[in-house]
Amino acid sequence: VCLCEGLGNMTLFDKAQALKFPKFVEINFDHCSDLEELPGSICSLTSLQRLSVTNCHLIQKLPDDLGRLSSLRLLRLSACPSLSMLPSSICSLQQLEFLDISLCMSLKDVPMEFDQLSKLKMLDMNECSGLKMLPKALAKLRSLKRVICDEHTEQQWLAIKASAMPNLTVDVVEERFNLDWLDD
Repeated sequence: VCLCEGLGNMTLFDKAQALKFPKFVEINFDHCSDLEELPGSICSLTSLQRLSVTNCHLIQKLPDDLGRLSSLRLLRLSACPSLSMLPSSICSLQQLEFLDISLCMSLKDVPMEFDQLSKLKMLDMNECSGLKMLPKALAKLRSLKRVICDEHTEQQWLAIKASAMPNLTVDVVEERFNLDWLDD
């Protein structure tokens, strides 16, 4: 689903429709200009391995039972500046290897149980300016090999690396997106 309008007012899948597509492995929502919330019925697609929600500027929340996507390996939530929280059920995604929350400026924190993502290998959290403090539980992510962050969280990640994760690669990316020009 790309460059769509009208998704905000319709149901993408009811439970019966979701059961008709039991083998979906990937869904992409990109530039869906009026999508404010993912339908909860998407969580019935338990074979889903990759879910991307990118450049959906109005999306504010994810389904509470996102953790039902038991086969999910990649979750990309990039450039969703209104997304303010991740549901705690995200921590039930035991197959998740890649999480991209870059450019989610309204995201204030990650669930405290985040350390339950035992297979997470890569985390992209570049330009998540709303995240001020990282939970100490992140140091328990033993599979985590690479973090992409910005200067706001760099020192916290370097401290985690020094204390508990010496093999972690911390890539610091310069700010690409900024609205400072609006102040002029």
